[in-house]
Amino acid sequence: MEEGFHRITLADREWMEPLISMDQELAADNCFGTYYLWGDVFGLRIARCEDRLLACCGIGKGIYFFYPHGRGSLKEAVKAMEDRAEEHGAGLVIHGVTALQREELEQAMPGHFMFEEKSGRADYIYETEHLASLSGKRYHSKKNHCNRFEKEWPDWHREVLTKEHAPECLRLLSAWEDSRREGADAMQAAEQTAVVKSFQYYQELGMEGIALYAGGRMAGFSLGERVGEVGFDVHFEKADTDIHGAYAMVNREMARMLAEHHPEVKYLNREEDMGLENLRKAKESYRPVFRIEKYSASLTIC
Repeated sequence: MEEGFHRITLADREWMEPLISMDQELAADNCFGTYYLWGDVFGLRIARCEDRLLACCGIGKGIYFFYPHGRGSLKEAVKAMEDRAEEHGAGLVIHGVTALQREELEQAMPGHFMFEEKSGRADYIYETEHLASLSGKRYHSKKNHCNRFEKEWPDWHREVLTKEHAPECLRLLSAWEDSRREGADAMQAAEQTAVVKSFQYYQELGMEGIALYAGGRMAGFSLGERVGEVGFDVHFEKADTDIHGAYAMVNREMARMLAEHHPEVKYLNREEDMGLENLRKAKESYRPVFRIEKYSASLTIC
């Protein structure tokens, strides 16, 4: 039985997380925070179909869905999503489908979907231990950046991120945006809104992170949430680009904090590159152990 589509609220976490966690994947879409923090920006609407989560964005011909996390009849969930799409005069399109989810769709409804790989939407996955130690030749340049940072800022230190760090983080985020010509870009404005929400409901969302200081001021911050049993998803990471090595240090210290406080966290998801060349190079420079490829699935046979 399908419950009506509605805007996501914090109260939805109680029933959504058990369904999302059933997949035990490391993808960013397996985090409640991903839906909640970005939901209003993209017009997210959610519903429950038995033990499946239905989630869609957009209106009219532009409506699209996410994979229906949970258990129970996948066919029934697909039918419910198809009905919703038809109400908007559109066909059913599911974004962010992982390789495992693609297999599940093909097994449940063979030949019904056409799949298209979305390379810019793949999640980059790293081993926490690697980013914490930066050992070996492959991390030589990153280690050098950290060494220079520590030498130039002998008073540097790391703090566990709390709600009280919000004003400093938002000032750093605003300065980071102002340093770029595309500072007024809609996605950057959306990111600031999402960061504000992450601090507003920090404990309720299960957020964790670190703040990096140098010279008595914040040099960077990173925050995210657990994903699956052995993963952590980094939703936001920002650093002062005027401070050499700040980004390398934020990355390393986040991994070290997780290794210390959550030794069971083996993997870090640093999310997608959005098809941006500079972001792709930056993410590849940290040597991901693998990527979670994403597909768009279009229903071709009803």
